[in-house]
Amino acid sequence: MKDKAADELGDMARRRGICYYHQLYTILLRALTDGTIAAGTALPSESELMVRYEVSRNTVRRALGRLEDEKRIVRRRGSGSYARSLPKSDISADAMAEIVQSEDAHRPQTVARLLRVQQVDTPGFIKRRDSRFTATSLMVQRCLSFNSVPFLLTTSHVPQHLAAKLARSLLSRQAVLIALESQGIKPFSAEQMTTAVAADSIAARHLDIEPASPLLSIHRLVRDGDGRTIEYQVMQYPPERFLIHEKLLIERADAGLRWSKSTSAHVPAWL
Repeated sequence: MKDKAADELGDMARRRGICYYHQLYTILLRALTDGTIAAGTALPSESELMVRYEVSRNTVRRALGRLEDEKRIVRRRGSGSYARSLPKSDISADAMAEIVQSEDAHRPQTVARLLRVQQVDTPGFIKRRDSRFTATSLMVQRCLSFNSVPFLLTTSHVPQHLAAKLARSLLSRQAVLIALESQGIKPFSAEQMTTAVAADSIAARHLDIEPASPLLSIHRLVRDGDGRTIEYQVMQYPPERFLIHEKLLIERADAGLRWSKSTSAHVPAWL
């Protein structure tokens, strides 16, 4: 792959707090995932990457080493690095979307690891979204992995008056909403917003990324049929490991065309 192809990979942001090696790793991983670097073709050489991104050989080798550890490339001494074919999955994207939503820890390729269950003061950003949310809440945090690769960190807050219904033994087997529903608390509606944040030390440790790496952060406020909040959930994904797959409908109105959502699925990027 020559300089012209290397240019198609995109630029590196010289932002403080994000390691150059991780930025280069993310650029190359995105190119491998979206087909910019097709299976079987060569990546830019170490020297080309050093010149293109103005980084050291150690930085390049560290990024390539991580891709090799994740079985995305094969490195051949004296020849270079080559993209590997993506492994075939026995689980379809639709089935994977179901896994993400249910967080079922018993599916063979998926592990939902319960990290923390504890009473905490409700964070201010939740109170700003819902002023009626209780001053203290039950925090439930878990990490979801697929084929041993962590791709989702969830942190849920449940109002204090519902906390007694959620024993740790129950939460070790079920996602918060499923556990609540099993106790007669039925979710009815939700609203969510998506933003980007920098990974803190907790997210970095559990998602196996560098601190301050970019994360896709989805905040979801869930209510019951009477409009009362039953869960505030924050879902954090490394962007190179996650896709939002949506089907949209085109509606015609007096003002012109309007887009409306038909279905939405959160799917690991390699499926």
